[in-house]
Amino acid sequence: MTPSEIIRADAIERGLDPAKVLTYVAAMLKQQKVLMLQKNNSVLILQRIEDNNASLHLFTEDSPLTLAKSIKYFIDKIAASDLRAVYGKADNEQIVEMLRRLGVEVQESDNPRYNWMAFV
Repeated sequence: MTPSEIIRADAIERGLDPAKVLTYVAAMLKQQKVLMLQKNNSVLILQRIEDNNASLHLFTEDSPLTLAKSIKYFIDKIAASDLRAVYGKADNEQIVEMLRRLGVEVQESDNPRYNWMAFV
């Protein structure tokens, strides 16, 4: 699947307007305010926030096993970057649990805009 197909399908599953989500992501990419990574049928959007930190948003159409492989790839890419910490707002606790199983020390966020964080 292409990134736009993944984002569209994920948005529909979450009850979001896929056109609005795609327009927003496209605008952020064009303005170079986000970075997009893709592995298999998963897309990770990274947006830098203060102090070498980034917020993350995952769009996925992967099966659980393939998703674990995709997340491992994303973890490796982030670990090789200059980021200090990553933040997320998970509406699916299974994603946070998968991160923990893959060795990420997920904590409660120190930023009220997000519900979890992890140091890189």
